[in-house]
Amino acid sequence: MRCFGQNYQRVLCSATNICSACAVFFFMTIIFFYKSNIYGLTYNSNMLLGNVSNRYLCPYFRGGLGNHMFMYSSLNGIAKIKNMKLVINEKDTINTVFKLNVLILKNAKYICEQAVLVNEKRPCAYDLETFNFDPSKPVKLKGYLQSWKYFKHVEKELRKQFIFKEEVNQKAQEVIEKYTKMFTSNKTNSEKLKIIGVHIRRGDYLTTHNIKYGYNVAPKAYLQKAFDYFRSKYKNCLFLVFTGTSKEDIKWRDDNVHGKDVLKVAANERNVDMCALTKCDHTIITVGSFGWWSAWLSTGTTIYFKDIAQTNSSLRKDFSADMTDFFPNDWIGF
Repeated sequence: MRCFGQNYQRVLCSATNICSACAVFFFMTIIFFYKSNIYGLTYNSNMLLGNVSNRYLCPYFRGGLGNHMFMYSSLNGIAKIKNMKLVINEKDTINTVFKLNVLILKNAKYICEQAVLVNEKRPCAYDLETFNFDPSKPVKLKGYLQSWKYFKHVEKELRKQFIFKEEVNQKAQEVIEKYTKMFTSNKTNSEKLKIIGVHIRRGDYLTTHNIKYGYNVAPKAYLQKAFDYFRSKYKNCLFLVFTGTSKEDIKWRDDNVHGKDVLKVAANERNVDMCALTKCDHTIITVGSFGWWSAWLSTGTTIYFKDIAQTNSSLRKDFSADMTDFFPNDWIGF
């Protein structure tokens, strides 16, 4: 009985010490999450407690959705190479469109406003000098970073993240089904139908400033050549032609794009239009990052307008010599 009594006391004492340690750990955990909430830190399922370092990489978002997708994707790739953690603000446009797998801040100023500012070298070319910086301190990388080579090694991860929200996906599917039914209702044979998404952008590229900088817009002849390419390859094609809300762009499309196999899609929310374009079998794009990403997210053949920059212009100098830093190797330029 005595031995039992001594062992019992030892067990009771050990249990008391363990409980005390648990209480301290629990209290410290509560304090950690309380402070995290103050500083606006939120965590996704892939983040472990205590796995946050000072090696932060911050974006400098500007422009439209396509621009943001380039910046986010390229920074993802650079962060991977530099062993850094990409952080964004929860209200950033791209985070409201897609479900992203990065560190998300309620208020980025606690880290990103104090980061070292680094500028890119050329907006539309892959340049090693762009990320030749010290990663031991928080860095904000300012640039358009429009080269698929920055993120080719994280492509699979990005494709899993760039999934449109269900509401947008449903609306986009309705767009595709609406115009497909409109086209096939007057045809006896709708088998093996190939839907080619076409994105036309002109508008702002025709301003005096942009023309002087070196922008070209795709002419009617380019679109006709791209249409003929698919017509020669497939017997049953449907071209769904998208453009923005610009009255000038809509008028140009109505005046210049015609065909029994062509339907002009009424403009929707930008997210819906991009999502609808990704649902097409193949893609034809003119100029702009919106069309670029619509094509990249699609898995079919892409035809692009290769004369987007005037020879010897300031814009042309933003690209690599053969422009393959901007246009993927498996895309076809006309």
